[in-house]
Amino acid sequence: MFFRPALFKNRGSFSFALFSRMLPFIFVVIFTSCSKKEFSVPEVNRVVVWTSCSEFAQYAELFNKTHSDSPIVVVYKDNPAEALPPAKDEFPPDIIAGPFLRTDETQKYLKNLDYFFDRRLLTSQSFYPQLLESGRFHNRLFLLPVSFNLPVIIFSDSNESFVTDSYTLSIEQIRSIAASYNQKNNKGSYTKIGFTPLNNPDFLYLVTKMNGVDFRDEKNRVVWNEERLNSSVTYMRNWFIKENITAAEEQNFAFKYLFMPDYRKVTSDRTLFAYTTSDVVFMNMKDLDLNIDYRWIADEKSILIEDSYMMMGIYKKAGNQSGATEFISWFFDSENQESVLARKSDLNLNTEIFGIAGGFSALKDVTEHILPVYYTQLLSNLPPENMMKVPQKLPARWNSYKSIVVQPYLSDAISAEEGETVEPISELEREWRRKVFDN
Repeated sequence: MFFRPALFKNRGSFSFALFSRMLPFIFVVIFTSCSKKEFSVPEVNRVVVWTSCSEFAQYAELFNKTHSDSPIVVVYKDNPAEALPPAKDEFPPDIIAGPFLRTDETQKYLKNLDYFFDRRLLTSQSFYPQLLESGRFHNRLFLLPVSFNLPVIIFSDSNESFVTDSYTLSIEQIRSIAASYNQKNNKGSYTKIGFTPLNNPDFLYLVTKMNGVDFRDEKNRVVWNEERLNSSVTYMRNWFIKENITAAEEQNFAFKYLFMPDYRKVTSDRTLFAYTTSDVVFMNMKDLDLNIDYRWIADEKSILIEDSYMMMGIYKKAGNQSGATEFISWFFDSENQESVLARKSDLNLNTEIFGIAGGFSALKDVTEHILPVYYTQLLSNLPPENMMKVPQKLPARWNSYKSIVVQPYLSDAISAEEGETVEPISELEREWRRKVFDN
């Protein structure tokens, strides 16, 4: 029962290759689910962690080596926020770690964590302040930030002359520089297109965020700024019109030349730019020794942290709060996170999951001074602390909502021909609700 085949498929952040290489060293069992009857680990003093991040198995193994009195047991959950509260026959967590925990509904199941700082178990100066502040509800701290990622534009080293800014690029800069790269043959067909935004729904969504559409969770409903949404669609449509690339031409070009990973797109020279995120680019750069460079995508003041940044809290009815406190205090120690990174490097595991829990550490010292030792590409362009901005509170099912409602609407609305009817986003939302809540 404990090692179900479904667990080891490439599902979310969990990788079979990663687990198989870690297996000889792990002294903790990962469960896909665990009822009270099936839970075989001795109950005395154990600390149960619900998480969507498989790498917590490594953290538990290292912690358990020196804390046998409060062993960590990791329970894998696709979406810990959605799993609360525990089912009646399910063994409850002590710690919850995952994305999209910043909802009013989830907060009801979490303990106030201000005591970590009142007792000086942790110091606020260790964290990026905007990340730490995002874990507050009504001036009380319920969540601690674990890791985060940032939007990145990548390009081949051979094309670095097109990019004059050394650290960031705005959406408008990406647009104008990409247009200068476009080329046609003598038949009028494109042989090079600097950037194909319609080929990347995540980039279209990023444009809406940077334009202030402000998707957010309010009273268990997703709301947004309709005017800014419409202006985002208009902006992207004008991108095609003014740069003389129709949506159909871009899609045909992408189908013909860009059916490959992002890093190969830019090294093929068919395109100048590709959009990705920091976890993907640094994992690939570490693993494949690529001749690519990157810039953070920013407006004049901000770089928007990815929606799915990870946080950690203690369950309100935790059976072992003292053990949970001990593990969290241990985890948010830069020396212990350095030990995690060193071990990953020794076992060649740092090409499977980037950094700490799949991203930059929320501890400034780790991201600014320790991570660059293991990911040397960071030495030239570290995340600028003063520009990073956390996203709005989003619902636990945001990834589903975004992929089924927001991104299809954007793709259809931007690529629609003159006079063509586009299914309203409200109707897409109704369809999503039927799929999610009526099944």
